[in-house]
Amino acid sequence: MKGIGIDTGGTYTDAVIFDFDTHEVLSQGKALTTKRDLKIGISNVLDQLSPDLLKEAQFLSLSTTLATNACVEGIGGRAKLVFIGVEPKTVEEFYASYGLPHPSEIYFLEKPVKNWETFQEDIKESFLEYDSVAIVEIFAQQDQGTYEKEARSIIEKTLNLPCVCGYELFQELNVLKRGSSALLNARLLPVIKSFLSSIQEVLQKRGLSLPIVVVRSDGSLMSLAYTLKHPVDTLLCGPAASIMAGTELTHQADALIVDMGGTTTDVAIVKDKFPVTVRSGISIGTWKTFVKGLYVDTFGLGGDSAIRFDKNGLFVDTRRVVPLCCLAAEYPSILSDLRDLIKRTERPNLFCLHECFILLQDISQSPAYSDLEKRFCQALKSRPLRIDLAAKAVGRDVYGLKFTERLEQEGIVMRAGLTPTDIMHLRGDFSRYDPEASRLGAAFVGLCTGFSVDGICEQAYELVRKKLYFNLARILLKFEHPYFEKEEGTRFYDQFLEDCYQTAKTSADGFSSLLLTTKASLVGIGAPIHIFLEDVAKLLGTTALIPPYAPVANALGAAIGNVSVTFPVELKPVYSTAGIEEYLVFGLHETLHFDRESLEAARHAAMEEARRGAVEKLLERGAIDYEVTVDTSVTAPTVDSEELLLKEVYTGKAKGKIHGESKDHPVFP
Repeated sequence: MKGIGIDTGGTYTDAVIFDFDTHEVLSQGKALTTKRDLKIGISNVLDQLSPDLLKEAQFLSLSTTLATNACVEGIGGRAKLVFIGVEPKTVEEFYASYGLPHPSEIYFLEKPVKNWETFQEDIKESFLEYDSVAIVEIFAQQDQGTYEKEARSIIEKTLNLPCVCGYELFQELNVLKRGSSALLNARLLPVIKSFLSSIQEVLQKRGLSLPIVVVRSDGSLMSLAYTLKHPVDTLLCGPAASIMAGTELTHQADALIVDMGGTTTDVAIVKDKFPVTVRSGISIGTWKTFVKGLYVDTFGLGGDSAIRFDKNGLFVDTRRVVPLCCLAAEYPSILSDLRDLIKRTERPNLFCLHECFILLQDISQSPAYSDLEKRFCQALKSRPLRIDLAAKAVGRDVYGLKFTERLEQEGIVMRAGLTPTDIMHLRGDFSRYDPEASRLGAAFVGLCTGFSVDGICEQAYELVRKKLYFNLARILLKFEHPYFEKEEGTRFYDQFLEDCYQTAKTSADGFSSLLLTTKASLVGIGAPIHIFLEDVAKLLGTTALIPPYAPVANALGAAIGNVSVTFPVELKPVYSTAGIEEYLVFGLHETLHFDRESLEAARHAAMEEARRGAVEKLLERGAIDYEVTVDTSVTAPTVDSEELLLKEVYTGKAKGKIHGESKDHPVFP
């Protein structure tokens, strides 16, 4: 059997054809991700695969870092959060720690809702600027989200906006975390829909009719239809795919899988041959979610991270920009713009004037943007503009461009600038594009900072190595010594890592010295990682492994996954002063009630609900062949020499495969 794996990252789209019988990669390709039109990059990478093998493939599996990058870069669709039964004061106190918007931007409904007519009138004006809505009800498990469903019905009927109900995504109690998870899901709807529709359209034009599956954040697979409703489950699917490939290719008992892409570096931990999973849900950036997945630490560092400067010198920003060498390949006129900038730069300048704005989406007909925003985008329509020229086009100076932040966050415009990818071209480590634009960008940065082009290159590489070391050290400390986590961001913590780094670099034999080491191998995934990982591994006292197919490992990981589901069902006693009154089983579609004499019946029902829920979710994700088991855990502390039953949790575990004919509907008409 043969399958296609495609990974769409922030910079490159990779593809492989994998033979499951021989465990071989039969064909592979790599092409630039084209954010303005994803179909171009997807089509380009398929062109590099064997046409005959493409026709023999039986399914297509996808992974992507689009959702990850959207979180790190703060972009995505406009989503409104509706809280039902949640106190605004509670949100006011904790919203920032969960990645939630300020309470003034959230719509609050009391529970029970007494007047749906008022809600319907309110949303007609206040919800018009949003692309989607997330609805989250407190204690929704008690009524299976009845109020969430009613609110969704009204919004869809009144405004025809897609809605996400928190209870249908996650059944956990923490309503703020459920709100964060649901809101993020709503924001990612347009991001993932655009990706999947692009895939389908490319396949359709090539006459390929294949079942499509998508990697989840836990490394398992889900159907296309399920993905369209649960895009938040793709949150770390790109890193999860790389973990699957890294473990498959290297067979290391203990390892850090280090996947460096264009926008982010994702790090996973393999301990005793098994990837470590998260217990309470994935956190990324400011977002705290209930998304189950493999443990992945994501930080902003990649081949396309912006290299910028301020009064303290060079630094590597978390923001992704288009490398100047890539921009010049498509728009050669940028070269003359950069040459002109260097000619008239006579003194140090602390503004990154070599950066350019690029238009990604046409907003000329959208009522959601101001006249100034539309004029700015209109100025970029014919070609990208250097930052000062773009400002001049709308009658502003470079210090008056704060209004572009929203356009950048929403993926309407993007910047190009000097990046590690440019430095790789200048040093001969990468040679896909003409390095002239890279040299001009580095020369301008040198004029502003007082360094030569060679000096800029050396500093940039050192900054990448140091940032990679600091983050790997942070991850190791957090994993083995969690008490360090509360110190993150403090002066003490930063100085501690700095001392460890300097000791590792100099091998100084002081009266005492700090040296952080690990027995875990560093397994490198991604195109640029081989340039930096060996040096960082030496600093950590370990070895670096770059497996075969490392540049396309995410696509390989996508191809080799299976489908797996866990579905927990809680059984809880209801106590009164007289003892247990009844037992509640929070089932798949309803809450079941059992009298105090029917504990065994309640247990049997909970087990069946767990089994049924796991199978239903597995089938919903597209599996056709499966096996299912149920695990039980009991919480019953001893009080006054007697066990006090607090709850029993029955967890259905189902595993299957997605093969055969696709039952998914197209994303587009």
